[in-house]
Amino acid sequence: MSLLENKGFLADLANAAISSRAISAKYSDGTQRIGKSTVNDYRKNGVPSVEATASISGESEKHNLDGSADYTRFSTTPWGHDNYRAFIQSKGQNPDEVTFTWGWTSNPLGGFWNKLNNVRPIAAGAAAIDTADLYAAIDSWMPPVRRPDVITAQTFVVCAADLQTGKTDYGLKSTDLAKRVLASFTEAARIATETHFAEIILADLGDIVENINSTSSQRATNDLAITEQIRLARRLMLEGIKMLAPLTDSLVYVAVPSNHGSVRIGPKSPENHVLDDYGIEIAEQLRDICNESDKLSNVSVVIPETSMETLAYTTSGTTLGFAHGHQAQSPDSLGKFWQGQSHGRMPLAAADIALFGHYHSLRVQQSGDARWLMVSPASDNGSSWFTNKTGERSQAGMLSFVTSNHAWSDLRIL
Repeated sequence: MSLLENKGFLADLANAAISSRAISAKYSDGTQRIGKSTVNDYRKNGVPSVEATASISGESEKHNLDGSADYTRFSTTPWGHDNYRAFIQSKGQNPDEVTFTWGWTSNPLGGFWNKLNNVRPIAAGAAAIDTADLYAAIDSWMPPVRRPDVITAQTFVVCAADLQTGKTDYGLKSTDLAKRVLASFTEAARIATETHFAEIILADLGDIVENINSTSSQRATNDLAITEQIRLARRLMLEGIKMLAPLTDSLVYVAVPSNHGSVRIGPKSPENHVLDDYGIEIAEQLRDICNESDKLSNVSVVIPETSMETLAYTTSGTTLGFAHGHQAQSPDSLGKFWQGQSHGRMPLAAADIALFGHYHSLRVQQSGDARWLMVSPASDNGSSWFTNKTGERSQAGMLSFVTSNHAWSDLRIL
């Protein structure tokens, strides 16, 4: 029996005392999934007839009175951002001249339903960001459920560095950042559905928010207030956790403090100790959320010890070191910084692989006795001031690799 024939489901839809999120959780299990956004749509527009949804593929197309359109298309593999843009173009619209939200859900019988919602032309002169649309893009996500092709004792590492939520540049806004981050997590989930890793590390390498007191210009260039920056960063990372946690036995979320993350009372003026940091607070919030969810019981959160800016974590026979990287004067100085940390018996001393953010560009180099130093690219909207100064602009995305027994392989930018 489908949900549309379930009297209990229909009664819950009509009961305003039950939240859409609660209904989504109640009726999603190993055989079927229904997202919160779908529940909201049923409540707003009514439940379609069973006959209208009985096609094998579940494909649909809906054109709304406000000029927007919604589509569902079936495929054997999940669509990425470029696939949705190509589909919009096939419908005779320029994907650069419309806004849309996208995501996919897995079919228990195989394949995926790719959902493209709220496709609408960009209004002339539109400039302000619509946070409702921003969060709608996140709400459409559901974690993938597939049996992996390979089972391994290795660990999959995903580094989310320098999201800097709220930052605008090159005409890109927080909606663009959200799409980029979710696309990276989607690719990470695709990799983790093909191979069942013993553990997945999701690392926030710092600068998760842009802040308003790192530079004097931020209040003029940001499109989100500081509370909105925190909220967006938390929700994006939570979506990453929700997508990856079902695909592994253990997911470890790691966070380190950073310069943009530091709570400040003014430009360059930290309010308190090094762990008084928005990224660390987001990590603690994620810990509380996961502790309250049976579906995320395999998630643990690791942050530095009191007064420390760095940490080390051992997984699959490899010790990983984590730091933002702002402690060094330049990317060329990171090796020297690591040497000093080792000499002082700091957390990075035992690391086989040291991971940094801050410098926005991929770097991989050996250090010391065949150890490895890696710098993750940034996920942010870019830094035109740096490009104007140097002529260089790095590829945005997340660093990922597989590790075991002191070594790494399969390095990618997601």
